[in-house]
Amino acid sequence: TTYANLLGFDASKFSADLQEEQFFEKNYDLRGVDSKVKLVFLGRLTPDKGWEFTLNAFLRVLQEVNSDQIALIIVGDGPMRDEIATRLSKLTPNSYFLGRVPPENVPALLVNSDIHITASEKETRGLTILEAFAAGIPVLAPEAGGVVENIQDGWNGFLFTPQNQEDFCDKLKVLIDNPALRQEMGRNGRKCVSQYGWDERVQNLISIWENQISKKTH
Repeated sequence: TTYANLLGFDASKFSADLQEEQFFEKNYDLRGVDSKVKLVFLGRLTPDKGWEFTLNAFLRVLQEVNSDQIALIIVGDGPMRDEIATRLSKLTPNSYFLGRVPPENVPALLVNSDIHITASEKETRGLTILEAFAAGIPVLAPEAGGVVENIQDGWNGFLFTPQNQEDFCDKLKVLIDNPALRQEMGRNGRKCVSQYGWDERVQNLISIWENQISKKTH
């Protein structure tokens, strides 16, 4: 029997107390960003993270959404950085590359963002998705890989049909246009992430070991 016991993380670091007025202007010198709907991408800038799809999908998104309404915050680095920057700059003036951010700065960054987006279809569970939930923001992700175990479509985020730009665009637009829905989904995300704390994971491991030992002794 194979047991999945996801490594835990400290959800308490992603406290709502980290919310700060003009966070991106004060901490990253990004002016005018804080008043927009902030879409955050967190991870390596590599082909396996779905960037080709994301770039093509945003061409569609920005035909339906005012580009001044949203800011794309891209956290991470990788071989696709220059290509992503060049192509996004042709679509919107409001895309920002923060490069690699120290792990201790990620909680505040997520807490002060509005929507976490990933187009990767190969995530096992996706630690960044759990971190977004802990930060109280909804996630938009493809219905593929292990993320489907964490995202309850319409409850703590949206799942879109993989490689379907129309579905991606429609669901992102719903999130952009509905701050109350984002807040509700964010609260739900915080509820579901409580099971991934270190204490809960250790207790889960102990239960698995005890179960295995009892099977061997009977």
